Amino acid sequence: MINKAPISPDGQPLFNYYQDCSLARMINFLNEAVLVINKEGRIEIVNSLAATLLGVDREFPITQNLSAFVNDASGSASAFIKTCLSGDKHEPLSSPPVEMSLRRDDGSLVSVEMSISTLPAELTFTDTLYICILHDLTLHKAEYGSLKRKANTDFLTGLANRHHFADYLGQQWDKCERENLPISVIFIDIDHFKNFNDQFGHIAGDRCLKRIGETISLSLPNRDTLAARYGGEEFALVLPNCTAQTAQLLAIRIKRHISQLSTRQFMAEQASQLTVSMGVATHIDGRYLSSEGLVNAADTLLYQAKSQGRDQICYL
Repeated sequence: MINKAPISPDGQPLFNYYQDCSLARMINFLNEAVLVINKEGRIEIVNSLAATLLGVDREFPITQNLSAFVNDASGSASAFIKTCLSGDKHEPLSSPPVEMSLRRDDGSLVSVEMSISTLPAELTFTDTLYICILHDLTLHKAEYGSLKRKANTDFLTGLANRHHFADYLGQQWDKCERENLPISVIFIDIDHFKNFNDQFGHIAGDRCLKRIGETISLSLPNRDTLAARYGGEEFALVLPNCTAQTAQLLAIRIKRHISQLSTRQFMAEQASQLTVSMGVATHIDGRYLSSEGLVNAADTLLYQAKSQGRDQICYL
């Protein structure tokens, strides 16, 4: 909706006046994207950084309302702006930053933090003007996403780390409990890996761990399964909505794929077969009291497989 523009003291439309006034020149020197809006939310001034952020020319139709740029399915951002603009004109306003999404002129979205403050009366010619400072969160979100991925990932194998495994298992346990679905956990241990490391060195050992991690990952179904390096030469899988039979079949497949790897691929002087021991546990109908109980069961079954001669799968 286009509002009728007010008139400045010298008789010209106010938005034209603001574009040339000292206020406009001042905000253009600020190192932040800045909009000046009136009490109805109509944009009066745009500095160059805000124009770039919104993908508009600084001379774009100033009569547009800020709401035209707000991407707000929940209505929370619009409510925030409305609340800021509905206060008493004599009350100074300085809102804390609120995260929201803005729709740029080309239709793309940009995530920003917006804060709204009342401009001093001596800088304006209307009852009230507000300065909106927009902080672009694009780089921040990209950096946060990268840090979060690193925090959740095992550097060597690229699989989830033990911390992420525990968090994910807890989330999926709660979900499966609510929906009365089974959940399975598989533990995998590389047989005699210490001997392999001692004989061929840590570089070969690291290559072996990485290749086995890749083999496990490629063996998983395309669903909510999570594979993690649990520690050392031990790997663990979370299998939401997975029955005992399906988990056992997956364990057999992973074991078969790993057995097809040769130690010669990891700089070993002699070719020999890699084997793993595995423990598979499934929770359904209240079998375990907690996700920790399920993990302990899978771990116990893994050590049972190792104590019985290794190169085998034990399940419950």
